[in-house]
Amino acid sequence: MVKNSKYLLLTVGLLLSHYMSGQAFNALNRDMEISRVTLENYLKKWDGTPLLNSIKETKAVHEKGEGVTFKIIAPNAGVLMNTQGGIFRTGDEEIMDVFYSQEVISMQQDRLMKALQKFVTDFASYLPELADNENFKVIFEVEDAEVMKNGKANPPAQGAEKRKYNLVAKWAMEDLKNLRDGKLDADQFSQKITVEKE
Repeated sequence: MVKNSKYLLLTVGLLLSHYMSGQAFNALNRDMEISRVTLENYLKKWDGTPLLNSIKETKAVHEKGEGVTFKIIAPNAGVLMNTQGGIFRTGDEEIMDVFYSQEVISMQQDRLMKALQKFVTDFASYLPELADNENFKVIFEVEDAEVMKNGKANPPAQGAEKRKYNLVAKWAMEDLKNLRDGKLDADQFSQKITVEKE
């Protein structure tokens, strides 16, 4: 618990503000909110192999009979340059095409999944308790970051659609319970997570 406390401090403050403002949470909503904020902070402060995405925001919804879905807005990381103030912005879309090759996109997906798997194994006890037939789903929404100029969003760069996709990870409540109970170790649990690119 102590090693992960830095990710929970903001969550506790957020929940206290909800309670003090008169909003009542049931146990599922409370645990879902704790998980949502903790997951977002965990990914933003990820200290493993660097992610090739920025983490902007996370949303969580529960559908009875289906489970909990976390949607994470995770734009492609900017390309660093020695010109233009150090960050690629506009004017040479070929750089983005070359950098975000299929190999780099595969690496990007692998790193997102490793960070997510580490989060789930580290914070399994904080994730909401769902019905046995329900699942957890995490959707990383990946596309080029929006570039603003003079207060307006620039249109997407040519070729941006090749770098736009959703990475969907899904696991069952039963598998999470087995992880919590020690019937599955972290490696065995990671094999239970299904991953698709949409």
